[in-house]
Amino acid sequence: MTAPTHQAIVIGAGFAGLTAATALAESGVQTALVDDGYLGGLITNVGLLEAPGPYDGLSGADLAGDLLGRAMEAGVDYQMGEITALDQQGRLWALPELEISAPSVVLATGAKLRTLGVPGEERLTGLGVSQCAFCDGALYIGQDVVVVGGGDAAFQEALHLAEIGCSSVTILLRGDAPRAQPNFVERAAAAANLSIRRNCKVLEILGDAGVEGVRIRSTAAGQDETLPTYGVFVFVGLEPRTALAPPQASRDSTGALSTDNRLQTSAPGIFTIGAARSGYRGSLADAAADAEAIARAIAGG
Repeated sequence: MTAPTHQAIVIGAGFAGLTAATALAESGVQTALVDDGYLGGLITNVGLLEAPGPYDGLSGADLAGDLLGRAMEAGVDYQMGEITALDQQGRLWALPELEISAPSVVLATGAKLRTLGVPGEERLTGLGVSQCAFCDGALYIGQDVVVVGGGDAAFQEALHLAEIGCSSVTILLRGDAPRAQPNFVERAAAAANLSIRRNCKVLEILGDAGVEGVRIRSTAAGQDETLPTYGVFVFVGLEPRTALAPPQASRDSTGALSTDNRLQTSAPGIFTIGAARSGYRGSLADAAADAEAIARAIAGG
């Protein structure tokens, strides 16, 4: 492949990738957007977005569809396919599976939800262990469930479970204070069927054909106990998805890609935005800012 098929390739069609591809195309950059078919990424797990700005009140799935439509109207070449490697060909980067190439590649590969890594979690995933309350919560109406985590996602999902009618929802915090936005914490404190347990660590998820309980340890008292539950919803942070990045692209201690002020990695021509980027703060506004910055960087040469 001696000539580029595009000026830029964006890999990943989550919020950051969709907005970046649109911004690039609107800036006059011939852009391909490549995704494995999981349109929207993690935002599709959100039943109702609660964020200042134009996306407030939308479902994640609806937002993803709207953003794809805008991208295609801007002239983005959207292609679906699983990309396993980037092939460097001189100053170009090629995606052999799709026979496309460009001098600039934007990794908008995002992140995946971290797991607890405790006994019983993997075995009972889909049998009571979940990472999407908006997807699976209705299965637990009238039952006791726990949510593990202390950030915005954990509290939003816990509030959803409480609102749809779970008998009780217990948020398990590893530390003493939640990291979620104050309004989420206040709403959780006001919900009659929602409680917060602080300073506790999940040791094991119990059950045979389905979840029956969690074994937890009070890190303050040093005591173990078993908490009966039928559902365990895990929201303990994100793990950057950066396996596609070339080995010469530097990573931080979390595995996220380090960039310069143009969002370019230490591999020439490889840029990254959103949750794959070191220092990303996590909001939709931050992802949109990354998208605009990458368009300026690539369109401006």
